[in-house]
Amino acid sequence: MKLSQIATIIPLVIVAIGLIGWILTVRNDVTGAVHQVDGIHEEISGIQERLEGIRESAVTVEQELHEQIMELDKSLSIANDQMNTIMGDHMGFADVLKELGEAGALPTGERRAYGGYGN
Repeated sequence: MKLSQIATIIPLVIVAIGLIGWILTVRNDVTGAVHQVDGIHEEISGIQERLEGIRESAVTVEQELHEQIMELDKSLSIANDQMNTIMGDHMGFADVLKELGEAGALPTGERRAYGGYGN
């Protein structure tokens, strides 16, 4: 072999070894990145499962709160109706007492002012 052939082959061998080393390094980097991406996918799946559980819990709580609000609304409607009935009765009592007082039927002869519930 001639010296010129050796001088040509040696740099090619060095470049080939360098290229093989670079390819192996890139392959390892890509393999590591793929493993990291797989790990991230697993974590995301776990987070999605937890979020689904939280969403289901939130829906359940929302339904329960809606039911409680409906019961409170019903109770307030009943209480308001009862209050109107009682206030109407009081106004009727006030009218009767006023008439009794004007007629002098009260034993003490006192005159009281009742009513004002509708004001």
